Amino acid sequence: MNPRKLAAIDIVFLGSKLIIGEFATGVLLSAALGIFVLFRGHSVWQVALGLYFISLGINYVPMLAYAVAITRQQSARAEFGDELKDEHRAMAKYRRQSVLLLVPLLVPILALVQQRRTATAARQNR
Repeated sequence: MNPRKLAAIDIVFLGSKLIIGEFATGVLLSAALGIFVLFRGHSVWQVALGLYFISLGINYVPMLAYAVAITRQQSARAEFGDELKDEHRAMAKYRRQSVLLLVPLLVPILALVQQRRTATAARQNR
């Protein structure tokens, strides 16, 4: 899963304003709901649910950052190269991957790993 490409494909097909709004809402609403459930929860399951919603909000932070960066650079289509020649196939591939947004803290971990790989590759190319 490449979170940056996932954000880019959403921008290509749905537009940057909608996607930035969606990701910002994902951060704020998930975190707010998680905090509400966490403070109102009286059982282990309610606390777990609150923590899950907070982790979903955290998942959307890198997605929002990528969406803003891609929009500023106007590079949504450039993120894919030849991959967008078959738009239907590309969209299907990344739609399946979007389910992974529901896995707690997966997106920030993947974003950090990919950032380190990019930095290492850049240092090796110098």
